[in-house]
Amino acid sequence: MTTCGPVTKSLLLLAVVVALTGQGSADWKVSECCTRVTRKEITETIVDYMLQVKNDHCVNAVIFQTESGRLYCCKHNEPWVRKKVKQLGVKKRAALATTPPS
Repeated sequence: MTTCGPVTKSLLLLAVVVALTGQGSADWKVSECCTRVTRKEITETIVDYMLQVKNDHCVNAVIFQTESGRLYCCKHNEPWVRKKVKQLGVKKRAALATTPPS
């Protein structure tokens, strides 16, 4: 089994979110991928995240989506980022466990 499946899905999800929201903020706008990251903790309510791996001009990053739809490129190994990803992962798994099959 290969690990490129989840990465590909994450990048595809990022492209869809960016296309649908047409917004992205922090210190710069997310267009195709994150080329810079912030270390600052996001103060808005974070509702989702996507992982981005280094590729060409894109950097390793965690992309957080806030309630307002803004996207923030964050340094993937910051302690607050790892903690938030873990919290959101628990929520995602719990939501999947309670969702009835279609």
